[in-house]
Formats: sequence, C-alpha cells, structure tokens
Amino acid sequence: MSKGRSQFIGASGQFYVAHQLTKRFIHASITVGNAPSVDIIAAKEDGSKSISIQVKTSQDAYRRSRYGREGCEWDVGSGVIEKISPNLWYAFVDLKLGSGNEPDVYIVPSLWVGDFVKADWSRKMYFLPSSAWELTKNKWEIISSCLDDNPETKLFSQTWPEDKLVRWGQNT
Repeated sequence: MSKGRSQFIGASGQFYVAHQLTKRFIHASITVGNAPSVDIIAAKEDGSKSISIQVKTSQDAYRRSRYGREGCEWDVGSGVIEKISPNLWYAFVDLKLGSGNEPDVYIVPSLWVGDFVKADWSRKMYFLPSSAWELTKNKWEIISSCLDDNPETKLFSQTWPEDKLVRWGQNT
C-alpha cells in the first residue's frame, strides 16, 4: 500500500474512534500527529479526567490462523514496546474495507500491547485472538468507565487474562 493511502486508512480510524466517543458525550481531541504515541485525548464531559488513546487501523485485520489461533492483527511500530499505563489505551480499528460492514473497534489496555510486542521482531505487530474479542470488541463503555475511575476497569487495565490472550514465548 502506498504511503499516501496508508495515511488515509490511519486517519479514517482516528476519525471513526473520535466520532464514536463524541456521540457518547466524551470529548475526543485528535492530536493530528502533534503528540507522539497519542492519537486522541479523551476527556469526561466536565473535563475532570482524561486518558490517552493510540489508534491503530487496518483495512482488514482478520486472520483465520496466526500463532495457531483465529484473531485480528495490526501493525503497531516499536513505540508500543513496554509502554504501559492505566491511562493509555489502544483502539484497534478493523475497517473491513470492501465488506459493506461497519468497522469494529477493539479497546485494549496498553499492558496487553506493551507486553506482547518484542524489540527483536523485524515487523512490530499486535495480535488479538478471537478469545479476547468479548472483552474488547466495540466495548466503548471501557473508556467511560476508565474516565469514571472505576476500580474494575483499572484492574482490567493491569491484568493479562492468560486464558484469552497469546503471550509470546508461552503460547507461541
């Protein structure tokens, strides 16, 4: 894919996530490349709390079999490695271009991404197995809950569900 086209894919994911947040009365400010590793600052309606969201977008993220499992996969770059915070979340967008279907967005804690991707990989990719979709797929309430300082969401952001995820070196 050409550099210009990939920029359109990335921007469409960012605008889609911002749209979804805004219609839920969450302020969504797109950084337009002005903040490394942060694409959207999401804030409560009253401005009392904010979190950072990194958006990664794929035209077609679905993989029938990767690491021996069904799931979705996105290019993430080396900036994700060991970058972990309860206030940093990933919105992985699967545009499903050409399918006629609405995009799906997977809301994922930075722990899952920062722990999965390794520095010695030639291509930095994040794989989310289908077993974790029920926890993350179109779960916009995670963002609201995080902004409300919900203790369960904070725990979720700091937990690696071994039965749902692939951990490099352990399940691969």
